[in-house]
Parts: sequence; structure tokens; C-alpha cells
Amino acid sequence: MRVRMLQPTRAYWNYEVRTFGKGEELEGDLARHLAANAPEGSVEITEADPEPEKKPEPPKEPADGPEDPGAGGDGPPVDGTIDALMAWVDNDPERAAQALEAEQAKDKPRSTVVKRLTALADTEE
Repeated sequence: MRVRMLQPTRAYWNYEVRTFGKGEELEGDLARHLAANAPEGSVEITEADPEPEKKPEPPKEPADGPEDPGAGGDGPPVDGTIDALMAWVDNDPERAAQALEAEQAKDKPRSTVVKRLTALADTEE
């Protein structure tokens, strides 16, 4: 940042009170300090700081939790909530069988989910 003093101004800088004369040009941290703190109309900004670059945000994970990593992206969300899993199944016997297989492959399958999926998957026969 660069500034030009439009009128004589006194300011506290670097542990002392300093006087900046009319027409004096300053840059860097001192210029930022004066632009932010000097009396209105006493400083002209001749070169502003560049805008910081915005970094792209990483993709957000679905609110109902991550999907099963081994399912290829469109598999049952067995690590999410029961409601999310049942919404994915949507009373489809094939999906129920797929979800049942994925749930039973977990270290600790949820018994209520297994019962509900078994009942749905059995209607396929």
C-alpha cells in the first residue's frame, strides 16, 4: 500500500509520536496504519493493497454422512443415519439386499437396520 499525506499529521508510530508533512509519500505497514487511523481527509491512498486470492473450497460431504467407501459412490450410505439408509433403499428389494449386504459386512451391524432390510429384501422372492 502507498499513501500521500494531504496535510501535516501527527501519529504514533514505532513507539514515538511522529509528524508527517504535506505531500510526503509512505508505503507498507506505516501507510496501512495511517490510512486506517489518520484524521479523515489527511491521507490519500495512491496504491491499495492487492485483493487476496480466493482458494477454491473443497467439495462438501453430504449431510447424511459419507457413503460406503467400497460401494463406488452410488452405494448404500451404511455409515450414515438409519433414515438416510432407508431413504436410499426407498422400498426397492434390490437396494434393500445391497444395503443388507453392506450393513452385515460392518464390524458392528445395527440389528434394527438388519431386521428392516431383511424384511424388504425377502419380499423380492
